[in-house]
Amino acid sequence: MDPQQVYPDQSGRPYKKWFFVLLVLMVIVIGTGVYLLIQVRQNVETISSGNGDSAVAPSGEVATTDDPFAGNPDASIVIVEFSDFQCPFCFQSFPIVREIINTYGDDIKFIYRDFPIDEIHPQAQKAAEAGECAQEQGKFWEMHDKMFINQNDLFVPSLKRYAAEIGLDVSTFSQCLDNGDFAAEVKQDFNDGLFAGVDGTPTFFINGRKFDGVVSVEVFSSTIEQLILLGS
Repeated sequence: MDPQQVYPDQSGRPYKKWFFVLLVLMVIVIGTGVYLLIQVRQNVETISSGNGDSAVAPSGEVATTDDPFAGNPDASIVIVEFSDFQCPFCFQSFPIVREIINTYGDDIKFIYRDFPIDEIHPQAQKAAEAGECAQEQGKFWEMHDKMFINQNDLFVPSLKRYAAEIGLDVSTFSQCLDNGDFAAEVKQDFNDGLFAGVDGTPTFFINGRKFDGVVSVEVFSSTIEQLILLGS
């Protein structure tokens, strides 16, 4: 029997055929990846260019220059919190946040950003605006603490009463709150949070690293201490 009839193709053509198919598939996959990367970059640039100082950078940077902060303005360790004044888990984080600020105030810049989930927290939007109105008079953190301490009563008349109790100009505060002067700012924070991957409160970013939910004092401290040692 002619051996070529038993093994009709000893030329290697089937291997060449499969190699060609794999090569084409690799080109398609790489080309698709490059195209998607270009599209994502274009989308990020479009979003960033339209948001001013509070825009989220392509790297996922969430630190801003126009939101309330505590601590050292020049610190290399930046903590950003996205929070909701009516959120029970944010209330649990409230004393932890204050402890971290008091302990590491010289080493960190702690930025507060609004993320009111008004579908389940109907007073959260106005409470967030109240914080911004208080910030306008230089007393954000006093209002921040007051609202968390009284989390079960964040209706507008009560917010105005809290403003008086912390020494704000109530007329100016009331006008700010009633007119919704900072509604757009709160919405910007919310949208930036969504863009950065925030899907619940509280959410923290420590030098860009995301921490979901209530973060313990121990986790905060160990993370900050590591960054201090690294000279970040």
